[in-house]
Amino acid sequence: MRKSILLIVLLNLFYISNAQCWQSVSAGIYTTLGIKTDGTLWACGVNWNGQLGDGTTTDKNYFVQVGTDTNWKMVSAGQSHTLAIKMDGTLWAWGGNITWQLGDGTNIDKLIPIQIGTANDWKLISATAWSNLALKNNGTLWAWGFNSDYGQLGDGTLISKSVPTQIGVANDWAKISAGAGHSLGIKTNGTLWAWGNNIYGQFGNGNNSNSYVPTQVGTDTNWNTATQGQYHTLALKTNGTIYSSGTGYFGVLANGSTINLNLLTQIGNQNDWVSIGAGGHNSLAIKFDKTLWISGENIYGMIGDGTTIQRDVLTQVGNLTNWQFATTGAYHTIGLKTDGSLSRWGYNFYGEFGVGNNSISLIPISTACLTMGTVKNEIDKSFTIYPNPANSVLNIISNENEIENCTVVDLMGKVILHQKNNSTQINVQNLESGIYFVSVTINGITNFQKFIKE
Repeated sequence: MRKSILLIVLLNLFYISNAQCWQSVSAGIYTTLGIKTDGTLWACGVNWNGQLGDGTTTDKNYFVQVGTDTNWKMVSAGQSHTLAIKMDGTLWAWGGNITWQLGDGTNIDKLIPIQIGTANDWKLISATAWSNLALKNNGTLWAWGFNSDYGQLGDGTLISKSVPTQIGVANDWAKISAGAGHSLGIKTNGTLWAWGNNIYGQFGNGNNSNSYVPTQVGTDTNWNTATQGQYHTLALKTNGTIYSSGTGYFGVLANGSTINLNLLTQIGNQNDWVSIGAGGHNSLAIKFDKTLWISGENIYGMIGDGTTIQRDVLTQVGNLTNWQFATTGAYHTIGLKTDGSLSRWGYNFYGEFGVGNNSISLIPISTACLTMGTVKNEIDKSFTIYPNPANSVLNIISNENEIENCTVVDLMGKVILHQKNNSTQINVQNLESGIYFVSVTINGITNFQKFIKE
């Protein structure tokens, strides 16, 4: 019996170490998709059109694996469809296809990933509501899907495309971001380009005229990243400053106002921003110190500050200093931390959190990341815990230096308790009976041990 229990624990430990460490994530309108460190692809949330890729149209409030492949490189979630690139450079798509957004030449939905064409030189992808942008290794720009309203594909027409179509002849594109109405791109020389809908001045070039082809925004050559929401643009320069333009609705421009701007204007005077993200009515940015800041719409607690109050300026999310990436879907926000753990907050009606329920949250809900080193750390201990099994209190003794923080997670990696600053004792009295893991950070290194709550 004891051997059986040990086997179950080790199997669960292996499952956690495979399942909870993420290398990249993408938020769709009501979905979350991510690639784990083992190269597997996972999805949760709404599944009306098969956008989860699991062969069904049933919503999932927990993460389901997309196939069995372990060579996924990049994923981008749209509204009803999903795009992904494998390590071999091939392009794959699945989900809704009514506007030819899958790029397979049809308008028939696909419930599992299908390869698009035979090319194996795809480098970057960006999916939006009904269309997509992509870059190849040779720096050429490609687009497909819906194009009838604003010319967001950039090919000079209002004709939708059912297969990937090259945009222009330039081969110096470096980065792209597809939006529902307008698209953005940065070239290798650091110039910023925009095309599609510009009714609110979201291009940031000083006017409100639409463009069916890429048009340069200003003359600056130090743009690093650009992204967009529904009607606004957020851009980051190489000197660490950020700029916004477009609609000021919901305070999305993060400048303390709700007035529209048709010229990219610096937000504040800080120059320590390192990455940006955007949702429909939100702007997100991460600083050099890895703190996360968000402005804009806050319905369902999308900003993660514990309220539903709209924020017209960038507002810090908690006090953590380990954020790596963040973005929003329609009403939910997901954040990836430097340790590979995933956080999410806001709307969760379709299970886009992937935590097994449909409850909203006004603050980030984190899933701990246990690495393969966990098994080794079960033997190679840097701290001692007792008693084990524990009934009311779990004591922790460091065999080295002061304990920086400790966290208790369940077998699914969900954070149950978290304590900071030389925590030597954890109250586990209110935990349900079962098996848990306690992680302890000492000298910046986190180790794990399992314990049993009686």
